[in-house]
Amino acid sequence: MFAPLLSELKGFDAQIIALPDKGDQDYERLSDHVIARLPKQAFILLAESFSGPIAARIVAKAPPNLKGVVFVATFLSAPNRALLSIARLLPLSFLVNLVGQLPFARFVYRVLFLGPKASDDLTALFHKTVKSLSGTVMKARLAAIQSQTFEKQSSAVKVIYIQASSDKLVPRSKSLEFKSCYENLVIKVIEGPHFLLQAKPVESAEIIADFASGL
Repeated sequence: MFAPLLSELKGFDAQIIALPDKGDQDYERLSDHVIARLPKQAFILLAESFSGPIAARIVAKAPPNLKGVVFVATFLSAPNRALLSIARLLPLSFLVNLVGQLPFARFVYRVLFLGPKASDDLTALFHKTVKSLSGTVMKARLAAIQSQTFEKQSSAVKVIYIQASSDKLVPRSKSLEFKSCYENLVIKVIEGPHFLLQAKPVESAEIIADFASGL
């Protein structure tokens, strides 16, 4: 899913850390998984959507080589507990069947995640990625999001929060939690849907590159 962004990020040595597709999906375990794979040299951490709380936990541990953090359309506490509760109650067979019906899935993807102008290639990429996850993992990650509560921390690390203007999943008010935690926070807004890095890779790459050049 990072392919659209990486094609626009020129001159960056990017390392993608994939989350485990089996086992516990709680944020503490996932944070340990990522920390064990962080670069030994200086790095900027980028976290999109579900991965925001993972990055926040890493910042709290203050790794010495962390120079900055890019949060994209994400949260520090559950964005919509009511919606998450409904999703968690859906049977696994429904989740599996949903991602198996491409025409219907494309409609859902565009409405909730990728925006009405998303290309067929992008929706197909998103579909392939979602389909690779089991229903069990989906529900476990929904449970992790639902249980996520805001824990205030204080950090002077340089942070940029890239907000999607038409985000259907994360309310704009969630950026206030980031403001209260990171004293060196800059918020940038891109006109687009929840998955900005995929739907608006050019605009996202420009903001990320500008942020990196100032570190």
